[in-house]
Amino acid sequence: MYNLKWTNKYSCETGYVKKVSKAKGYFENTFEKAEAKKYRSMKAVQTDIELLTQLGEAVNNVFEAEEM
Repeated sequence: MYNLKWTNKYSCETGYVKKVSKAKGYFENTFEKAEAKKYRSMKAVQTDIELLTQLGEAVNNVFEAEEM
């Protein structure tokens, strides 16, 4: 199982992706690892990273998988 961690490129603030909303065009974040979205595979993580990149969220943030 994995979580998706984000780090802001400018402020170096970090957190976790709680939910990705394609329809709304953004992700909800949480600072609590226990509240973060849980991914069963790296493929699922990569799918959300690609979606977040398309939504423009990767302009200011770096996303990386973190094992639980």
